[in-house]
Amino acid sequence: MGPGNFRRCRERIPQGLQGLPGRAELWFPPRPACGFPGDGRSTDVQEEALAASPLLEDLRRRLTLAFQWAVQRATSRRAREAAAAAAAREEQSWTRVEATLARLRAELVEMQFQNHQLARTLLDLNMKVQQLKKEYELEITSHSQSPKDDAANPE
Repeated sequence: MGPGNFRRCRERIPQGLQGLPGRAELWFPPRPACGFPGDGRSTDVQEEALAASPLLEDLRRRLTLAFQWAVQRATSRRAREAAAAAAAREEQSWTRVEATLARLRAELVEMQFQNHQLARTLLDLNMKVQQLKKEYELEITSHSQSPKDDAANPE
């Protein structure tokens, strides 16, 4: 690997990761991303990667579990919220039904009261009609008997 390869490795490192330009006390020289053959660094990187592999695997496993737990918790929270919303809608529906039934009951009681009043009025009218019929019949019989009596009794 020649000097050109080192330049390509260095070009792969983003500029923002090489340090903060303009702040000499915080600037650290960049470390090449790839090693040179025979310098011993490539085997060190591989050994570090193998040593870090169980740690990275453990970290990956923990993050996966944490993510799954968060998703399950959010899902169960959403399910609880949806169930609560459905229960609230059902409660509102029952409340509306009960209010409607109460209005219908009140109207029915009012109609029954009006029915009784109309029945009483009808009975009163019937009694008056019967009285008027009797009075009319009495008048007719009295008028019909009067001319006969007048003809029989000339005074």
